[in-house]
Amino acid sequence: MNTVGAAAGGIGSIVLGLALLAYQIGRWNGGDPTPRVHFFMGVVIAALLLLGGGILGAMGGSAAALGQGLGKYALEHATGVSVSGGTKAAITGGEKVGVGGAITGIVLLMFYAGLIKSGRRDLASPVVRGALVGVWLGASAGLLGMAMGLIRTSGNTIGELLTSTL
Repeated sequence: MNTVGAAAGGIGSIVLGLALLAYQIGRWNGGDPTPRVHFFMGVVIAALLLLGGGILGAMGGSAAALGQGLGKYALEHATGVSVSGGTKAAITGGEKVGVGGAITGIVLLMFYAGLIKSGRRDLASPVVRGALVGVWLGASAGLLGMAMGLIRTSGNTIGELLTSTL
């Protein structure tokens, strides 16, 4: 994804997230009897399951490690220069946190599914709205971060090769 596409997706996600958040605040001001905690639990479920601390975060960390290994191999063999590997800390390490977050998110999701199934149907809409706000506002940060991360990662690798050569 290029930087322009990431920025457009990020801005669109921000607009959708803020619009839905404004709608929820309007419902609260209008006298919505559902406690606010359920909306925020939807945001928490979205963050745990779908964003950086959850399943996609664990997969993204693994993909980043694989990508760095393949990129390093390709650049080293194309230039004939070896880049030291033992001095750098690992890129990832958040996979355990990501898996723990995903498990916690699944537990919360099952808790709310049980509540809704047992007759608390009024909780479905605030939890879903909270999850959508969490995904849209979190996705905007993720898309913009991904675009900046691609630029930073490629710049660091090329810069390390250049300094090793000189």
